Amino acid sequence: LDLRRAVAPPAGPTPHDPATGPGPVRILTGTRRVRHGDVEVALTRIEYDLLLFLAEHPRRVFTRLQLLANVWGYEHAVARTVDVHVRRLRAKFGPDTPLVTTVYGVGYRLADDAPIEVDRDA
Repeated sequence: LDLRRAVAPPAGPTPHDPATGPGPVRILTGTRRVRHGDVEVALTRIEYDLLLFLAEHPRRVFTRLQLLANVWGYEHAVARTVDVHVRRLRAKFGPDTPLVTTVYGVGYRLADDAPIEVDRDA
């Protein structure tokens, strides 16, 4: 009977397991790029600004008008514009990556379990 244990290979960078999702979302502010695991996600200027704004204010709920004022820079647009951009963001990251939570009757906030980090050095 051989009771020796197999030696595990040295720990190094491992590819993301599809069962656990594609990995964290990294917002690279220096280059205005967004990476989802190992993949760069193409976002429009507004989608990027919206995601960064929510990531910089976790757990805070914003009304559509507050988002229009803070992200778009004006309040004289149709509030449903925000809904369209949130829908597009969700579609680009897929159903397995929670990013934006709808607070019914109020607005939106960053999801509590959003796998997101803001990298100001990249």
